[in-house]
Amino acid sequence: MIKNSIGENAGKVWKALDENSGLSINELKEITKLDSNDLLLSLGWLSKENKVLFYEDGDEQKICLIEN
Repeated sequence: MIKNSIGENAGKVWKALDENSGLSINELKEITKLDSNDLLLSLGWLSKENKVLFYEDGDEQKICLIEN
């Protein structure tokens, strides 16, 4: 089921962000080895769960975990 794989991939993204805060999409793709579609679905999942923050660092978009 696709929902399960999105959840598993979201876990990979969460782990990467937990270990390396403030990553770009390209950095996340490199670390997680996910393709663009899977990475963006995972970020959407984490965003819906209010787990990630998107911000600009100069000209670059970055993503980090939200501390709860």
